[in-house]
Parts: sequence; C-alpha cells; structure tokens
Amino acid sequence: MQIPVIIEAVDDNGYRATGAGGLSVGLTAEGASAKEAADLLAEQVRTRVAAGAQLADLEVATSAPWKQDAGYLRDEPLFEAWCDAMRENRRKLDEDPDGLSFEDWSA
Repeated sequence: MQIPVIIEAVDDNGYRATGAGGLSVGLTAEGASAKEAADLLAEQVRTRVAAGAQLADLEVATSAPWKQDAGYLRDEPLFEAWCDAMRENRRKLDEDPDGLSFEDWSA
C-alpha cells in the first residue's frame, strides 16, 4: 500500500516523517536520514494494521445548504416590488454599465 507522508529536515537532528493520509494520519517518526524516518513510520503503520486498523470509505450525504431557505420570500408582500426594482436596475446596468452609481442602487 502507498500512503502519503511528509518528510522534512529537523534542525540539526535528522529527519521527521509525518503521516499525511490514510493509516499514517497522526503518526510521526524521526531518523538520522529521510529513509530511516520513513522506514520507522512504515513500521508504525504496519503495527497499526496488525492491530486491526483498516481504511474504509465513508459516504456522507450532502445537499445544497441554500435549499433550506429557498422560497422563504414567496409570501412576502414586498417581494414582487423588490424583483421589479432588481429587474429595472439590471436593465439600466445592461444599457450603460458605467451609468449606475451606488446611490442609484440604494435609493
């Protein structure tokens, strides 16, 4: 199995290998060389697997968070007036992109 790890030099003390995914997450090993640090980390992963650790894919249901609020203005008395104002401002902006100022939008 291949797992992602981060190997970096440790100031005046060799190298550190840190698990970056899968069964190596949360594990760290240090060694005199990058290879030694990686080998020590691999041993920790093997120990974890021997103890019964395993990888599994987890399916998490997702939905668009905005859907819970969709349509909440449907019965708002000012909704149509707001839509009309938005359409009018869009029409003006389409006709002259530089013609509308912030004051026009906030009026």
